[in-house]
Amino acid sequence: MKLNITLSLALAGACSAFALAPGSTVRNTAAVGATAFDKPQSAFVNQHHQRHQHRPSTALSATAAASSSDAIQTRGGGALGGIDVPLLIYFALWYVGNYYYNISNKLALKATGGAAGFPMTISALQLGIGSLYGIFLWLAPDARDKPKVTMDDLIKMLPVAFCYAGAHSASVFSFSAGSVSFGQIVKASEPAFAAVLSQFVYNKPVSKAKWLCLPIVIGGVILASVNELDFAVSALVSACIANMFAAVRGNENKKLMETEGLKDRIGSVGNQFCITSILGFLLSIPFVLAKEGGKLGAFVDAFKTVPALRNNMIASALFFYGYNELSTMTLKKTNAVTQSVANTAKRVIVIVGVALVLGESLDFMKLLGCGIGIGGVFLYSIIDNIVKPKAETA
Repeated sequence: MKLNITLSLALAGACSAFALAPGSTVRNTAAVGATAFDKPQSAFVNQHHQRHQHRPSTALSATAAASSSDAIQTRGGGALGGIDVPLLIYFALWYVGNYYYNISNKLALKATGGAAGFPMTISALQLGIGSLYGIFLWLAPDARDKPKVTMDDLIKMLPVAFCYAGAHSASVFSFSAGSVSFGQIVKASEPAFAAVLSQFVYNKPVSKAKWLCLPIVIGGVILASVNELDFAVSALVSACIANMFAAVRGNENKKLMETEGLKDRIGSVGNQFCITSILGFLLSIPFVLAKEGGKLGAFVDAFKTVPALRNNMIASALFFYGYNELSTMTLKKTNAVTQSVANTAKRVIVIVGVALVLGESLDFMKLLGCGIGIGGVFLYSIIDNIVKPKAETA
């Protein structure tokens, strides 16, 4: 258990260490590193020219320096050439954090009786603990610049925060009622919910090609459910509710980011995620009191006396905060196809890896449904890139 907390702190620390300033990119990071190493060399070259030439060609030196900088930016910098090391680290930490979050979250839920225990309380405290870490980064010297948002900005962020908290709480309840692997398979069908909302609520038409991919996704989920040993209607419904909240959050977040000057006032991706987590935690409190308020005393006693609950809840909170912030950073630095591949690979790793660790069923039908469903999600994500060029050439 202590290892879990240590790993989660390491992930959160790495998330902070690799966080980039607003508007910066991985290329810029490489360029900064290259510039730092170029300066001594430039000084040496200048001294050499001053000793051997009375009139050094500053224009030629500037051109060479610019060409060198551009070449380094194009390659990604460093001795590894075309390999983008920071981005690889983002991916690795994102996957590791997601993997360990699912394990530690399930163990915390099992320690208090699963769905009959305290899923709402645990999900809310996960947001709260993650928020404390984000606030710590604001207070620590030279860690992260504070946002400069106004009260009006915070009010505008409430719908996104509510959907974020709703998606998280519903996911946690789904995992408490059934297996993590089954919940992840159902959550993979989120594009179906996003398509319906985009088409009929937000008036953003979805292409016919994408609509044709949805039966593949839904069919995969149905196949995976046929022989599911830990199947529970509540787990299925909760995962679907989580998908609905996540789809609404995505659309609302796009609208929110169109607010003039908001990005500048927030300052960074990390700040946006921290503010959303704080608001989400505060919005979760009334639901905790309504659903589990009568047994909060029992939860406090369990937290004090059951190490499996205490350690895994703290670890899962830090893992959740860290991997979500890292995933946001990672996806902002990649194109649409890379994002689709990354999300697909992540789900496969989490579903299979967590099932093996927790001893969940992985029969043929479940694996087949998982493969079909996730494959359908991947196809949904890239189908417009495949079909659109043909339509243009016709």
